[in-house]
Amino acid sequence: MKRALLTVMRPLPPLLTACTLGLAVGLGYVPGACAGEGIESLARVRAVARATAAASTGRPAAELEVAPLDPRLHLAECEGAPAGRLTPGARSAAQLTIEVYCALPPWRQYVVVRVQAEEKVVIATRALARLQVVAAEDVTVLPRELASLPAGYFRRAEDVVGHLAQRNLGAGEVLSPGTVRAPPLVHRGQSVTLLVSGGGLSVRTSGTALADAGLAERVRVKNSQTSRLVEGVVRSADTVEVSLE
Repeated sequence: MKRALLTVMRPLPPLLTACTLGLAVGLGYVPGACAGEGIESLARVRAVARATAAASTGRPAAELEVAPLDPRLHLAECEGAPAGRLTPGARSAAQLTIEVYCALPPWRQYVVVRVQAEEKVVIATRALARLQVVAAEDVTVLPRELASLPAGYFRRAEDVVGHLAQRNLGAGEVLSPGTVRAPPLVHRGQSVTLLVSGGGLSVRTSGTALADAGLAERVRVKNSQTSRLVEGVVRSADTVEVSLE
């Protein structure tokens, strides 16, 4: 008589199952947490992220919304207090990514913090055509949700009056360096003075601007003495500074 073979399935311990799930989906799995040690409080992780964002932005904690963490996340309890730091790289003014980390046992968790606030910005009071000079009556300063603002928006009307619209602008549009620019001080084909400095020396020579450029903008210039092309910064209506350092 042949004996029937029975396969007995034993359930995994609940903590091991949760930790394995965390590892599988990338939820910040830490071996110590699966070995039975204490689990770090997710509330404390979020509190560190909020405090770090407040210190980095100078905004009150009430304006900061911390994204929820997955409740299945198991981080080993930090022996000291977890710390936080702003992650490097590009970020918007309305959303930050905070790295919360522990020295012992070592782990790190990234937390998203959103800024729920308004900022007073310069907006167009009426439609502006491309290359139209912005007048004082063309703009005003009004509050707008930070999350809706473009990068590099203007806060003061005087910073854009006299600038040129780079494209057609609609009434109510927020002005930024991508929508207006300073009028050119130097024009293409214009003779300019090149102020060349480097190594503690300064030399003046003449050149020809190869493009239009406004104050503090970079422009290419052809050196009249050597015919070499150099790039410098517009300092006045007839001076371009070139640094060789």
